[in-house]
Amino acid sequence: MMAARSARAVETGDVALRKFVEIGGGRIGYAMTEAALSEVSGGAKWNPDASFSVADALLADPEFASVLKVVLRDGHVMVSAIKTEK
Repeated sequence: MMAARSARAVETGDVALRKFVEIGGGRIGYAMTEAALSEVSGGAKWNPDASFSVADALLADPEFASVLKVVLRDGHVMVSAIKTEK
């Protein structure tokens, strides 16, 4: 219940946790603003994921709470893109 309450608190108000996908680089970034993310290289660009929901992410994977904690503490977190096996 605490995680759901925290998710609502983050999603309401002026600031919200957002998910960004690095187009051309493949990384995923979570931050309150794009400016908090590291710079991209090689012509890559950060693209916000408009379909992202903190609540949905927490419901799908309760371990996402650890990502949320890092963003609230440090302002952002970067994760590698998921590689699929062929």
